[in-house]
Amino acid sequence: MKPASVRGASLEGIDAGADHSMAGGPRPPSAFSPGAAGSRARLGARPAFLVVGLLVLLAVPLAVALGALHQPRWYPIADLAQTELRVRDVGGAHPPLIGLPGRLGSFGRQGSHPGPLSFWAMAPVYRLFGASSWGMQAAAVSLHVLAMAAILAIAHRRGGALLTLAMAAMLAVLIRVYGTPTLTEAWNPYLPVLWWVAFLLAIWSVLCRDLKLLPVAVFAASFCMQTHLPYIGLAGVAFAVAFTVVAFQTWQRRAEPGAVRELTRWALLAVGVGLVLWLPPIVDQLTSDHGNLSVVWKELTHPPEAPIGVRRGLELLLVHLNPWRLVARQPTATTGALLPGGLLLGAWAASAVVSFRRRHRSLLRLHLVLAGALVLAALSMTRIHGVVWYYLVLWAWAVNALMVLATGWTVSAVALRRASGERRETLLSAETFALVGVIVVSTAVFAADATGAEVPDPIRSRVVGELVGPTVTALPQGRDGRYLVTWADPISIGAQGIGLFDELDRQGFHVGVPGIQGTGATRHRVLDPTRATAEVHLAVGPEIDKWSANAGARRVAYVDVRTAAQRTEFRRLRSEVVRELQAANQADAIGEVDNSLFASIFDMRLPRHVRVLMARMFAIGLPAAVFVGPVVTTGRPK
Repeated sequence: MKPASVRGASLEGIDAGADHSMAGGPRPPSAFSPGAAGSRARLGARPAFLVVGLLVLLAVPLAVALGALHQPRWYPIADLAQTELRVRDVGGAHPPLIGLPGRLGSFGRQGSHPGPLSFWAMAPVYRLFGASSWGMQAAAVSLHVLAMAAILAIAHRRGGALLTLAMAAMLAVLIRVYGTPTLTEAWNPYLPVLWWVAFLLAIWSVLCRDLKLLPVAVFAASFCMQTHLPYIGLAGVAFAVAFTVVAFQTWQRRAEPGAVRELTRWALLAVGVGLVLWLPPIVDQLTSDHGNLSVVWKELTHPPEAPIGVRRGLELLLVHLNPWRLVARQPTATTGALLPGGLLLGAWAASAVVSFRRRHRSLLRLHLVLAGALVLAALSMTRIHGVVWYYLVLWAWAVNALMVLATGWTVSAVALRRASGERRETLLSAETFALVGVIVVSTAVFAADATGAEVPDPIRSRVVGELVGPTVTALPQGRDGRYLVTWADPISIGAQGIGLFDELDRQGFHVGVPGIQGTGATRHRVLDPTRATAEVHLAVGPEIDKWSANAGARRVAYVDVRTAAQRTEFRRLRSEVVRELQAANQADAIGEVDNSLFASIFDMRLPRHVRVLMARMFAIGLPAAVFVGPVVTTGRPK
């Protein structure tokens, strides 16, 4: 269906009372208002130009952000270093079969997110830009741009030019809410946020009998589910319900020519796509001693902690339904006012009732998709256990934005149906200009913000960057050696250690890690200490003095980026934390502050004001040093 113009394609008329039953059967006319035929040759006459033009406009802020991030060079640490190792493995002797390690399983048997699709999807662009850390940022951006292309294309299939503009306006607001960190970092909770939107629109299309979107729905669902665990229930259940509904409708129409054949053809293609995409985690499940899918299943069915419950979960949902946060740009919020979310929920429910009464089938089906998404969102949020991290529910902002769009569409449909003649044309023009205004203003503001884009954790990234050069120079056997890389980091759970390992691996050194670090660095990079020719050890903070006492180890690099004032502040903060913990009869936690500061910050048993002090200590950081010497074989964790 190719609607011809913005002015002629009203949201009020799209699919009203029509059902796209079969690809080969007669199709209803495009969503043009009566008497608007004379304007059909305008903006919507070239749908590809409209979609591509809007996509380019929406991508401008991301291009600006990439330009700002190109220099100085960024050195990935923590999860992003682990991600780059896996993207680098694509196409090699040990391709990734499972996702990034997550909060799954138990110590020593840590599980990972379900699948490696995000690594495989980033690999082409990553290599195109020289397999650099900036190339990984460009690869992440490319996936978001591809998702936006799918969203706009689906919008045009469903509603022509005006719905495409409306969807572009929604995207312009949504990507500004997510901001440059979410859309440029290749972190697994960030990568699926726009593919989740594409998935919801794809199953909406499938419910509208646009069965060509079945494979698209499978890809989008698989990308979300493999990349970040929370989408397993969200996308998995939503797809299953949508397909069941379509299959039942097809069975009811089985007497119609081509009905079963049409569904069978696209369903088989979707199954083929799904099998290809899920083959790596299936291979891992069948060939490894502890299949990762088994760990995932156990996590879902037997969580290690009690969930946050219905009350907190529904509060979390209402916080994420607050439409004002789409303007205020607060994607990390997990608490706040509940009334605005309740008001949006009420307005959306009323608009769904109006759509039902007016028998606006396409719009009603979108409302039904959003209703299902809300139910799944509520169930998902009530099942969260442990710390309610903001990234666990980033997808909810997209549901918020789609609810606003669907409500606005309903209001527009009612207004346009009541209007006629010049008044109708005037209203259509006003809607068009308003949508264009939202797109332009939001994109311009986001582009201006993007000029100040920063790499994640720039201080610790800089520390790794300053350690790499001297370390490479000091390696005794160059690239002919086999180096066991270890680290002791009491402040950031090894974030800089895996970052150093990633850089040495990038430069072609034969590096490995002890077995205990194998989950993060990948199992094929585990190195038997007896086979290593030397050990490269990163020591942070008080660990530096311990390794300086090791007569066999030579310190080859030392970095302390703190100012004198920051060093003094760190000591003062630690003394204050110790006093506060003693006063709270929690002196037993002092050792953990010194041994695992990051984990202590999120220990909810500790007073909040103490955790705020520790967060400031974490931000300041500690010095780091690299030692090279014979492999330490005693006292090493297995």
